[in-house]
Amino acid sequence: MPPNRRPRTDPIVRVRTGCWSCRRRKKKCDETKPICGGCVRNKLTCQWPTIIPGSKANNLSARPESDPPGQPSEDDQTRMQRGASSSTESTPSEVSPTSDSPEDTSVESGPLISTRQSQSISADSQMAVGNVLPRSLSMFPGHGPESYQLLSHYLATTADCMANGSTPINPFLVQIVPLAFSSDLLLQLVLTQSAAHRAFRSRRESDEVAQSHYTTALQLFRKGVTEFIDGKESNALMLTVGALVMCFTETAKGDMNGTIFDHLTAANSLLVRLLAQSDAAVPKDLKDFVIEYYTYTAAVSMISIDARVSAQLFLDFDLEQKARQLLQSEYVGNLCGCWMELLLMIPCIFDLGRQWMMHDGQSAMPTADDIAMFGSLQVQIMRWMPYASATPEVFLAGRIFQQAMLLYLYTSLGGFSRTDNGMYQGLIDTAITDAMSYLGQLSATARINSGLCWPIAVVGSCLSDAQHQDSLRQRLTTMVNTFGLGNMQRTLLLLEHMWQMPLDEAGPWNICRAMQRNQIWISFA
Repeated sequence: MPPNRRPRTDPIVRVRTGCWSCRRRKKKCDETKPICGGCVRNKLTCQWPTIIPGSKANNLSARPESDPPGQPSEDDQTRMQRGASSSTESTPSEVSPTSDSPEDTSVESGPLISTRQSQSISADSQMAVGNVLPRSLSMFPGHGPESYQLLSHYLATTADCMANGSTPINPFLVQIVPLAFSSDLLLQLVLTQSAAHRAFRSRRESDEVAQSHYTTALQLFRKGVTEFIDGKESNALMLTVGALVMCFTETAKGDMNGTIFDHLTAANSLLVRLLAQSDAAVPKDLKDFVIEYYTYTAAVSMISIDARVSAQLFLDFDLEQKARQLLQSEYVGNLCGCWMELLLMIPCIFDLGRQWMMHDGQSAMPTADDIAMFGSLQVQIMRWMPYASATPEVFLAGRIFQQAMLLYLYTSLGGFSRTDNGMYQGLIDTAITDAMSYLGQLSATARINSGLCWPIAVVGSCLSDAQHQDSLRQRLTTMVNTFGLGNMQRTLLLLEHMWQMPLDEAGPWNICRAMQRNQIWISFA
């Protein structure tokens, strides 16, 4: 027992001048110097706060275990020689690259706890000392270093690949990331998307990290939706954005099981409730992005539905009207670019083509109303122009979408359109030629390509020329190597199957049949 230990008969009071080891352990210190009784019993290094004349706060002075009791350490001697005027400067050994000290001219930061000292303190008793944060604290409670790597990949790569670069501001960064830091669910979904993208880029489709995060994300998302339905969770925003993030996770991983359509269905019902909230509850910029996000994903996914047997519309009339309101401000987004007006015609063309598709093996004849609708849609598509403010790449992408829309409309006539002397065969050939010309002017590595899978699939499904097919094949291969998005590779896989089909079984309206035949259920989002 140290010779100067305080007698046990003294009153027990909570002191604020004990050694730092006792303070961290939340134990009473008997204040015996140089080593208190608690540190002797627990074999800890005893550290004492030192009041430096002229300073406004205490400075930690760590004493190495090798220094004999009663003798000043080398650091102490150095400080004594420097004097009080230079006592606020920290020596290199007192600064840790992992510390994160707020700037405050009135408060000094002492040295970090040494490795041996930190190991001697139980994990649940660690706490901040002065302005220094222990290394055990994390931005991601419950997440390990792996999460930092995934977040870094998302910020540097995934978010960049998801947006097409139509605007200088990337909403996958400025909108999604802040939301993710306010929601455990959304953070997990963002990390999952990053893991899926990283795994595909590395050609590791059986990546354990990606699979583990994906399983966790599905469990959390299903739990959130269940609680929302039961009335236990009222935050429709997080769930809506979460459902859309899950859609693009399927895009990144190249899912072929049609899982994206389940997420899209969930997003539909959630978005309706979200849009009923005021702009005060949901900022307008964020609401506009969510509307664009859903509109884009729903519109380009409708081509995967067999119009002959299903009347399903992912983009219903009310949501379509919300999207049309954005057009009044000449909205340009990182998913729809400047061609949202074209995408909003997809449900109309789908409904028109569904009426002309074959029923019970017999061709349905178009009515006068059908012909009038066809002519109206054709005029709207051909009259469409990219905004004057659009960049050259956005302009070209808009023209590519325009030609794909014409092909989608022309081939909606089914049996009337693909015969050698078909009434619209000349129009189809012209649209193919123009589309391939615009694609030839746009580099396959430009960011805008991340949103071109739908028009490439539509145009590609109509190609019979081997040279044109090889051109798209090379383009999609370059896109896969550049962006590492699974849906690009699946688009090429599907087109390879379609190019083996007879001409009368080709075209965008038979994409769904090629999917069914080859068990490739994808979206082109």
